[in-house]
Amino acid sequence: MKLVVTSIAAAFAVAATVAAAGAHANGSPYSPGLVQGSDGVHTSTAPVRYVALGTERSTIVAAIRLRGGRVMRSRILRGIWGIPIVSYDGSTGGISGDGRTLVVASYGPLPGEPGTTSFTVLAAKSFKKLRTVKLEGAWSYDAISPDGSRVYLIEHLSAGPNPRYRVRVFDLRAGRLLSQSVIDKAASEAIMRGQPATRASSADGRWAYTLYARQKHAPFVHALDTARRQAYCIDLPLDLGQPQQMALRLKVGAGGRELIVRKGGTRVATMNTKTFVVRAEES
Repeated sequence: MKLVVTSIAAAFAVAATVAAAGAHANGSPYSPGLVQGSDGVHTSTAPVRYVALGTERSTIVAAIRLRGGRVMRSRILRGIWGIPIVSYDGSTGGISGDGRTLVVASYGPLPGEPGTTSFTVLAAKSFKKLRTVKLEGAWSYDAISPDGSRVYLIEHLSAGPNPRYRVRVFDLRAGRLLSQSVIDKAASEAIMRGQPATRASSADGRWAYTLYARQKHAPFVHALDTARRQAYCIDLPLDLGQPQQMALRLKVGAGGRELIVRKGGTRVATMNTKTFVVRAEES
């Protein structure tokens, strides 16, 4: 036991030195990517944040107390893993709303090229490995249900400024990828397009709101109900080019009843999270 503790402590010291030099993020041409170091990810249900710290051939996953920075627990994983970045504003994900399940990810191949993408699922309280998920093709993490039973993944079909993708579900209890995509039933097709610019979530982790920027089209909000496997796509009444769309930010307000869209410090639109009705704000 002493040898194991010493090994972890030494590896953590090396990784901490690397992290101090700057967080390593992105590296993916088709998704926001992964992050090692930085602030990691945390949930309102626990006073800790979860970080991934890279060494030469392995990754340390650590739980760090928000106040004081004390390392509560850690585990070494073989290979290169990171905390998922879910949008290009740097928002991270991977922890379930109940704070019990943590997902870290690896990079996969380019869309259309051979190879696999891997995800490791850990019990956040003990870092016991619950499952390793390996999928053929280019995938990235999107969200997780509040109870940690389902992971929502993005299957990337193409890269570029207006990429094609679809949302899929991996059932962790059944250990399988569900065949049907998660789509807005009112939409004409299952394939989506756009770049994830910013993300906001409900306090309980049930709803994941992602603003997607698009070329030649207005931005839209992808509202994902992670508890019920339902999605809604809501167009925003904003006449902005894609670069300006990428600068928009989301925030949940009014006790979860509103989704606020901001451009800099100005509110430009407000969405009712119950009805999905969007109101453009006067500038």
